[in-house]
Amino acid sequence: MRKSNTKEKAPLYLTLLPIPAILLLLVLFILPLFSTLARAFFIDGKFSLETIQKAFTSSYTQKILWFTTYQALLSTLLSLAIGLPGAYMLSNYDIKAKKFILAVCTIPFVLPSILVVLGFVIFYGNSGFLNTLLMKIFSLEDPPLKILYSFKAIILAHAFFNFPIILNLVTTYYDNLDQRLEMSSLVNGATKGQTFRYITMPRLLPSILSSSLLVFLFCFTSFAIILVLGGGPQYTTMEVEIYRRARITLDLGGASAYALVSIGMCLIILFLYNLTTRKMILNEYNGSSIEKEKKPVSTIGKIIAYSYIVLVAIFILAPMISIIAKSFLAKSSQGNGIQFTLRWYKELFGFKSATGLMVGAFPAIRNSLIIALIVALLSVPLSIMVAIGAKRQNSLSSSLIELLGMLPLAISSVIIGLGYYLIAAKIKGTGFTFVVLAHLIIALPLVLRSVTPELRKLPQSLSQSAQTLGASPFKAFKTVEIPLLKNALISGAIFAFAMSMGEINATITLASSHLVTLPIVMYRLIGSYNYNGACALGTILIMVCGVVFIVSEHTKRIDV
Repeated sequence: MRKSNTKEKAPLYLTLLPIPAILLLLVLFILPLFSTLARAFFIDGKFSLETIQKAFTSSYTQKILWFTTYQALLSTLLSLAIGLPGAYMLSNYDIKAKKFILAVCTIPFVLPSILVVLGFVIFYGNSGFLNTLLMKIFSLEDPPLKILYSFKAIILAHAFFNFPIILNLVTTYYDNLDQRLEMSSLVNGATKGQTFRYITMPRLLPSILSSSLLVFLFCFTSFAIILVLGGGPQYTTMEVEIYRRARITLDLGGASAYALVSIGMCLIILFLYNLTTRKMILNEYNGSSIEKEKKPVSTIGKIIAYSYIVLVAIFILAPMISIIAKSFLAKSSQGNGIQFTLRWYKELFGFKSATGLMVGAFPAIRNSLIIALIVALLSVPLSIMVAIGAKRQNSLSSSLIELLGMLPLAISSVIIGLGYYLIAAKIKGTGFTFVVLAHLIIALPLVLRSVTPELRKLPQSLSQSAQTLGASPFKAFKTVEIPLLKNALISGAIFAFAMSMGEINATITLASSHLVTLPIVMYRLIGSYNYNGACALGTILIMVCGVVFIVSEHTKRIDV
């Protein structure tokens, strides 16, 4: 019997189907990127490197780059300090609440940064719930925790937003490590401490480095948290400076030059991240694995473990609960207390006359819903076509297609927004379209990460069996493979919808004053100290994120 290693040639339509999506992706991504970077190379229409030279050599740039790197490093270290102890406990001990804590730690993955900002203002602010509670308990006249609008607030918010990445990734990797090396070490006389130090820790290091680099990248490109919680120009980062030059000082050339610096740094970080990720893959054991035996928890261990769980739950849930609570509160008519009210929601939906920025709140919700729905509907078919190209082509083409689909992750959304802003400046009256396109480019990698792995899991024999029974290749794909991808497609669409609803980085850089979205109005309400109105909008956004969380957990259970 002759054995063939030749891969069966894919049907022509599967070869051609990804091409329109790939071309569209190239146009939608490269065109705004080119528009952004081109400004850095031209002065008054003439080619010049002066702007780039200033950006790369000026002491001001070096100061901003140093602060951006410094705050990202500290944020990553704090995220490690919070996440690693949890990963160790969840991986080694039989903790009944493991599923609960992992589920709670999934919440920040679906939270827009503007919600994190608002939650921290409401919970940790000078007049926030935490300070109010401490002042009542200890009979204090001044708030004991003055962290808002400071460097500490930036680091704390970044840790809140990102420590679950380390907790989840390291826990998952630790749980799947083959235990035979550890068992051999113990049999040969090594202590548990020596085994962990010389066997387990070196094997865990790639997952720790990989998750840390991912957190560092997110903190390096952070925008809304820095813009609001920083409280001043002394905490300017690269992304904030790009926005400031593009939209406030109108120095588009300078903004483009700073974008070039930011992209260069992000590419270096991504390169290191890919190296550590490959190391993780090489370290994985592909044969039969011995299931890790969970240790029983002692009484002291239970106290430590459940104290950690309670603190993490409070750390994550308290700011979000505070937003919801604040949206139903107002000063009493006598002015000497607070009372329950629906005032902010009545103003929001037009049942009561609104003042100030609340007037534009309902149109902002409408705009956000329409944009998010369009983005969700467009991202799913595009992701399917790109995922097909990544699966069906040869290994080199597959890698290139997948890399192209993930490229927007390498560029901050502020830079993408700047690119579309420069294009929109030349084409009047198309702001809405460009906001949709910017959101689509940002959302597509998220949907691809949901769809591509599931498509690759489907055995080719399913489609071949359908074709044997008389179905055409396209009908087999439509009636056999697409239904099996339903959960991944729904999950991807929901994530795209939620991302678009909460996206502020590109939107605030791109959108004009005539086009407002829910996060932009929230940002303006926070800036005008109308926290109750901002919390009413934030509660609506939390509801959207809640749906995302529930649907993602439900589809995971169905897949299992």
